[in-house]
Amino acid sequence: MAAMTRNLPTARVAAPLPPVAPLALSPADIKRKMDEIQQRMKTTLPAAVADPAKRGLKMDVHPLFDKAGAVDVDSIKSMFAKPNFSTTKANQRVTPAATKEAAAVAARLAQKAIEKKKAEEDAANPDSAAAAAAAVPEKPKILELVEPSPDLFDPLKNPYFDPKISKAMPKHRVAGKAFRFVQKGKFVDMANKIRQEAMLEKLKADIAANAKKSGMAVELDLVSDLCVRREPPPAAEWWDATFLGQDTAYEQFSLDAPHLDNILTDLIQHPVPIQPPADLGAPAPRPLMLTKKETKKLRRQRRLEAQKEKREKISIGLIPADQPKVKISNLMRVLGTEAVQDPTKIEAAVRQQMRARQLKHDKYIAEHKLTKEQKRERMRLKLLDNTHIIVEACVFKVSDLRRPQHRFKVDVNANQLCLSGAVLLHPGSNLVIVEGGNRGIKQYKKLMMRRIDWTEGAGEGADDEENSTAGRSVEDNGKPNECILVWEGKIKRRLFAGFNVIQCPTERSVKDALEKVGAVHYWDAAKHYAVETL
Repeated sequence: MAAMTRNLPTARVAAPLPPVAPLALSPADIKRKMDEIQQRMKTTLPAAVADPAKRGLKMDVHPLFDKAGAVDVDSIKSMFAKPNFSTTKANQRVTPAATKEAAAVAARLAQKAIEKKKAEEDAANPDSAAAAAAAVPEKPKILELVEPSPDLFDPLKNPYFDPKISKAMPKHRVAGKAFRFVQKGKFVDMANKIRQEAMLEKLKADIAANAKKSGMAVELDLVSDLCVRREPPPAAEWWDATFLGQDTAYEQFSLDAPHLDNILTDLIQHPVPIQPPADLGAPAPRPLMLTKKETKKLRRQRRLEAQKEKREKISIGLIPADQPKVKISNLMRVLGTEAVQDPTKIEAAVRQQMRARQLKHDKYIAEHKLTKEQKRERMRLKLLDNTHIIVEACVFKVSDLRRPQHRFKVDVNANQLCLSGAVLLHPGSNLVIVEGGNRGIKQYKKLMMRRIDWTEGAGEGADDEENSTAGRSVEDNGKPNECILVWEGKIKRRLFAGFNVIQCPTERSVKDALEKVGAVHYWDAAKHYAVETL
């Protein structure tokens, strides 16, 4: 490095220049030179502006000024970058703003140039500047609101005015119409009205054709409202004629009329009941409420009466007698000597009868057997019985729900019993909320409190990272896993739309999930619940 440094060329330091002495000019020379410069500017600048071809070096005017020496706003606008977006609306939205900004910048630059030039002139001629300031008083700036001339809106005087555009453009932005569904049967009613009108027209045409054939030249309009004679409404209704009096209109009625003293009293007039045109008969009797013992007794008596009536019909020969119900066990008692004569034949006949009875029974069962969908629907209706009137709800608190088998039983049984609610997996306390019918809640309580062994395999199945924290509770400290019924009762309606399992790592997430359905009080009750000990 030292060698390289030695080989590098060294920079030569320039010697300092001697100080330049200022030019000594007298005030008279300075004033004389300034007057010459001003005289030269007055004679050369207007000629250059008036005739650009006679300028020195044939140079153009500054881009900010036009040929007349005024500020050119259009050229200043072109100097600014125009917006370049992917959509036309974005360009239209940004372009006016950019144009206004460019115009403002140009106006400020022109104003600064004019002020600078004026300041230089005032500095050169202080006496003339003071005289001009004293001669022209400053006027306060006042914003004047001037209405446009009516000739501006006259198409004859203003060829650029188009009255169609002002009428076509809306004054306010029209809001989008809301989406409306067509009511059921709307188009069916419209079609029926069209058919009725077509039938009426056809009927009119048939009547007119028949009238023309019969020689009647008069046009008949039998189906219109003009053919029906309608009486004009009376001047006074019959129920008001007594109070109004003779030849008295409603507008002339007064409570001070003398004839009202004999009509208006403090008595209450009850209308006379009018009998219906047909006898409706006696009302249907209310069914008698019977106990189970009385119901069985009535069923037994009804069956005995039917059996007695059947015996009477058989005795008089109206219907044939039933075949004896012979089985292998009562074969000898029913048939007697016939069974002894040919037992093999009698046994075959008896077995055939038994097989026929069994087939008849199986056929009846198959005809009246419900399908899987019907069974499922019947069970669903039983589980949803009276839920539109009142709903039962339960809140359980489980220490540990990390085992997949436990979560599966809690979730699947709730869906099978048509229960709604949620399972909130929280590291501190797991909450199970269910709501539904009486039958489903009763079975679910048995599942949670008796059927599931919560101590079996507690803490298993936490392989993944998500389940390692969700569902963890105080059983790690040595306490056994258990399920506690925090609250049960009845509510007016369901709070949850279905049954879901929700991962809630923090207490804030638990409250956010319950605030959506208005059930935060369930979490507060479970959090402050204390087990009663003797």
